[in-house]
Amino acid sequence: MNTNGARIQVVAILAATVATAALGQTGDEVAACYGPSTTVRLSDRENLVLNQNSPNPFAEQTTITYKVPDRVKTAKIVFSDARGDRIKAVDLSSSRERSVDASDGSEECAGEGRLFVFGDGLSDGLYTYALVVDEKTVASRQMIKSTSPPR
Repeated sequence: MNTNGARIQVVAILAATVATAALGQTGDEVAACYGPSTTVRLSDRENLVLNQNSPNPFAEQTTITYKVPDRVKTAKIVFSDARGDRIKAVDLSSSRERSVDASDGSEECAGEGRLFVFGDGLSDGLYTYALVVDEKTVASRQMIKSTSPPR
C-alpha cells in the first residue's frame, strides 16, 4: 500500500493552516502585523547619485538632482547628443567646496545639488547626461527634448 500521496496532502493542509494562523487570518480577513522598520542602503559607491531629470520629456526646462561624496577629487556632468557628441560639461567640484566650507549648517547637504537645464537651444531628440567622478563615468541617464506635449 502506497501512502505517500496521503502524506503529501496532510502536510500541504497542515502548512496552509499554520501559514493562515501566522498571518492572523480569520475568515475572509487578513491582519498583517509589522514590526519596526529599518532602511539599509547597500552601495560600493558611497552614495553617488544621479537622478533622472524631471520632467522628462521636457519642452523648455528640466531639473537634474545629484549627490557626490566629499571624498572625490573631481566631479562633473557631461551632456551629449544622440550621436554621442559632447554638448557641454558642468563642473560640480566648485559647488561642493562652497557647501562644505559653509558655516550655516549646510554641510549636512554637502555634495547634493540640482542642475536647472534650459533646452531652448536644443532641437527635439534624445540626449544623454553622465556623472563623471575622478575621470570615471559612474552613472548616466537619458532625457528627451520635445516641443510637443507628452500624450
